Parts: sequence; C-alpha cells; structure tokens
Amino acid sequence: MSIPKEKPKKILLILTGGTICSFANEKGEQESDTKKAEMLIIQNFRNSDSGFRHKSKVAFYPKRPLDILSENMTVKHWNTLLTKMKGYNFSNYDGVIILHGTDTLAYTASLLSLLLAGISIPVFLVSSQLPLYNKEANGNDNFKTAVEHIVKGIKPNIYVAYKNEEVIDKKAVSQMYIHYASRLLQCPNHSNNFYSSGMQQIEKNEFFEGSSSKAEDGMLLYSLKKLENCVLKITPYVGLDYSRISLKGVKAVLHHTYHSSTMSVNPYHKKPDQKEEKSINYTKDSIMSLIKRCGATASKAEVYIEPCNEKNAYLYDTTGIVLRCKVGTSFRTTSEMAYVKLLIGCALGYEKERLQNFMNTEINKEFIR
Repeated sequence: MSIPKEKPKKILLILTGGTICSFANEKGEQESDTKKAEMLIIQNFRNSDSGFRHKSKVAFYPKRPLDILSENMTVKHWNTLLTKMKGYNFSNYDGVIILHGTDTLAYTASLLSLLLAGISIPVFLVSSQLPLYNKEANGNDNFKTAVEHIVKGIKPNIYVAYKNEEVIDKKAVSQMYIHYASRLLQCPNHSNNFYSSGMQQIEKNEFFEGSSSKAEDGMLLYSLKKLENCVLKITPYVGLDYSRISLKGVKAVLHHTYHSSTMSVNPYHKKPDQKEEKSINYTKDSIMSLIKRCGATASKAEVYIEPCNEKNAYLYDTTGIVLRCKVGTSFRTTSEMAYVKLLIGCALGYEKERLQNFMNTEINKEFIR
C-alpha cells in the first residue's frame, strides 16, 4: 500500500511594495517593483538553508495589489488593499505573507490585526531594512521565518517577523522576533529595530495564542465598506498653535500626551469649577481651544486623549481640566493602534458612547496589560 504524498503548504503572498520590494534605478534611487521582488524573494528562499525550501514543501501564490514605497501609504491605498483582500479566498491557503515597507509597517499591522481577527490561518507581515539583493538585508531571513512558522503550524493570528540588530553586553547580536501585529510600535528614528509588548524570540514563541475572534466570515474586513480619512492625529510640542489646524472633514481627533498624560491648558486656572471653565478664554496654544472648536464642527468631532489612564490622570490639575470636558481616552494600546481603531470605528458609523465602547473593547490582543 503506497503512502499518500504530502501536499505542499499553500501560502498566499501579497506584495505591497516598500524597501523589501525595491530596486535601484539608473540614478541609484530606490523604486518599488513588486514583480521583480516576487521572483527574487521566492528565489532567495528556494536557495536558502530552510528545511522547507523545496517546492514539495511549500507553494507560493502571489498577488500584487499595491506597488508603493510605504512612506507613501494613504487611507486611499489602504482601501485598495482591503478591497483586493476581500476578494481572496483565504480558505484555499495555509497561510498569508504580506510584504510591506518598514516606514508605516506598524500602522498597517495594527489595521490588519483588527480587520482580519478571526481568520483561520496565520498571517505574517514581513519587511526589510535594505533591498533584498543587499547581503545585509534582513528581509530574506524575515521571510524565511514567516514561511517556516506557517508550515510548522503557528496558531492563526496576525504576526510580524523581524530580525533586530542589537547590542547585548557590548556585543552586536542578531535576534529574530515574532510580534503580535496589534502591538507593534513604529521603528524609532536612528534605529532599524522593531519592538512590541510581549515580543518573543523565535525559540520561545510557543506562547503565542490564536486570534480572539472565532468566526472567519464575521471578520471586520467584510463589515467595513470603506475607510474615510477623517481622524486627525496630533502630537504635542512646545509652540503648538491649534488655530493653524484645519478641522475640515474631521470626525475624531487623537491627541497624544506628554509622558505624564498632560497637555497644555493655558491659561492655567487651578481647579476651576465647571461654570468658571466655560467662561475662561483659553489661548490658541491650549488643547481646550481645540476641544471647543471640535464641538463647533458640523460633525461634532470627538476628541480622544492618549495615552491617558483616567485613574491616575487627575493627579495633574491640567489633565483633570481636559477630562472634565468628557473627552474620550485611550490608554491600553499603542498610539498606532489607537489611530487605526478610531479610523475603523468612524468607518463603522460609531459615535460618542458607542465609539468609546468600541475603543474599550479588545478585538485581537491589542490591549497591553
């Protein structure tokens, strides 16, 4: 009796562009070319030392919905990607790998971690700090790691595989990590490394859990008609003038805070009562002037403060003044996640308490405990 031949694992390969898909033009400038990148990354994997490199082990099914450098990612491009993904039959595959640039990786990772929550197969986002043809590029190792974990059967969820170059005990060390996509932080300036809460070295990633949602046909991807570029994200700094900020088309404002969950409320009046607060003429460098303007917009734009732990935020009178205006708060997620979650909530038509409830409801491991 002959033993049935094992079928190769099927991986849907989605290429969107970025450095991992880029090649130098005649002027030496990097340009995205997903068609060339598709051939090169598969070729490099086939020539790697992976035990799954042979065609008998894994087969790739490429799609190229976008071809842009990731710094050029827009809400419109996201909508194009999501429209294409709605047409993919994920049940035909054993896993998904999405090639994406590093510059906006954390934003797209956060977005897809929510919209694909409940998917029945693992999804990996893979990037590279250098073009794939460069010997120093980590993209080939990141890709190999993603393929191997899909073939080995990592639990269904949305992940990021990325190799950092770190210094431990004054020695340069290369270390591969697996991240929940919902917790990934933007790569900081002056660094090529990515970090997240709960990130695991590949030797220890047996602790990863599956997606929170259970029904694949109930994924938010299918409920969402279209994202709208209606969320304004503001980072405070000394000299910020809110009068220069246009609120046209804005439905929600995500306002970052200083590390103590504070913002400028000039002129500062110590613990004014609500009647006094309403009569105070806050200056144009005060967030209170922004809140007042948002309330006067046609859409009654919601203001969310993050990160802001309401239990401790009242320790500062300044923050207390803001919170008494009944603004929304976000504390348990990354800034990138708070932004895309607001974007999705607005796209689903949520407002006021319903929007706040959506922000406070965990969808896919995005809450950092």
